[in-house]
Amino acid sequence: PFFVLQTKKKSEMKNKYDTLFKHQVPNSMDGIIIFGKDDDYLKPQSYNKITDIENEIWADLYNNVSELQKKYASKEFLDGLKKLSIPENNFPDFKLISRELFKASKWELVSVAGFLTEELFFDLNAQRKFPVTDIIRKSPRFDEKYHGEIIVNDEGYTPEPDIFHDVQGHIPFLANKEYSNFLHKVGILGDKIIKNELGLSKDLVDHNLKRLQNFAWWTYEFGLLKKQNVNATNDIDYEIYGSGILSSQSEILNIVNCAKNKSDQSVFLPYDIDEIILTSFNYSNIQDRYYVIDSMSSLYQSFDDNQHLFFYEG
Repeated sequence: PFFVLQTKKKSEMKNKYDTLFKHQVPNSMDGIIIFGKDDDYLKPQSYNKITDIENEIWADLYNNVSELQKKYASKEFLDGLKKLSIPENNFPDFKLISRELFKASKWELVSVAGFLTEELFFDLNAQRKFPVTDIIRKSPRFDEKYHGEIIVNDEGYTPEPDIFHDVQGHIPFLANKEYSNFLHKVGILGDKIIKNELGLSKDLVDHNLKRLQNFAWWTYEFGLLKKQNVNATNDIDYEIYGSGILSSQSEILNIVNCAKNKSDQSVFLPYDIDEIILTSFNYSNIQDRYYVIDSMSSLYQSFDDNQHLFFYEG
């Protein structure tokens, strides 16, 4: 799951450093349940209670993106799929995948109740633990959780990270040692920002967390990679390494159509860490831009070399 700032409602956030951000859009998380470290956030998977309806939803979502992933996903993702027991037609078993993941990269899955605050999210990542949810979009359990709330809940998108986004978007990458080490470093950096050893104001700490949130969004959630000439079936100039893209048929097709000049809905921009950390994003719509890295190793190096950017002192 992605992480959110503890203030919970962006409409209530007033931070004088927000003027530094560009591309700001209304981005409310109103109605979404958010869990912090003091909440009962752990929710073990009850695998024997999964319903036929939920398995059918998983199978439909899997079938919608599977061939697109094989064609356009990066090598790291495709290699990860081969190492993990992610089924096509039914819910994945967290315990089984967690064992396989630990063998591959020393990461493990933690079954949680939903969206997490940034403090909890980074604390788990710093321990090489990745939070996953057992709820899926379009299901009766999802409807029950948000009874009385108006939450987008369709096959293409929901702001609540669900099991399909978590497992079929993120987890295959974590079977890659270099990628998993990178995400571990992101977690450690997030912890450092929150611990605030520099004694910065709360506004500055929140601002720096939003810089890191922007970085995460435009890279491992919605990032693109220059084609590495690994997959001969790929007929565009890019490969996908953003988990938010790979778990969304609509987002993948948008990239393909824009890359083939069949649509001008979105633009492709060169990766620039100084720009992306100050570029806000939209939870609710197809992205209007994608930043393109030269290689995965160049992304890792850029993050290592520029950690000072996440400790802005005003």
